[in-house]
Amino acid sequence: MTQAKTEPATGRRIPDYSEPSYWRGTIKMSLSKFFVLSVLHRKPMHGYEVVQAVEKSTKGCCSPSEGTVYPMLNEFEAGGYLSSSAEVVQGRSRKVYALTEKGREAFQVAVDAWLEATDCILESRRMAGGAAANRVNQEEPEG
Repeated sequence: MTQAKTEPATGRRIPDYSEPSYWRGTIKMSLSKFFVLSVLHRKPMHGYEVVQAVEKSTKGCCSPSEGTVYPMLNEFEAGGYLSSSAEVVQGRSRKVYALTEKGREAFQVAVDAWLEATDCILESRRMAGGAAANRVNQEEPEG
């Protein structure tokens, strides 16, 4: 595993873009809000349940911590995308979050945006695969 380098002029760290861990981390950060909306689209949940549901539904690909989920839930609630109510869950008072109509609309917009990005990624993959095949064909000696 190679390490991030430091740019001499600014002292700023440059990530190692060839490391899968960089891309996985970027994807996890980007998709966390999407998957929080996704699991709440299915049913209302308390915060810890949201964390568990996101991890389970993404098979661990996206596993936000409670420390990132609660500020996200607060932000969604402040924006009118979620509502919350206090409920007793397993003998404990918990704040349960539910998508509002605005939140459901935001989730649909997010689905469309991620599908568009996915289409672009798949097209890039096809182009990269085709370029790799072309390089191999050009390198093979004619016989």
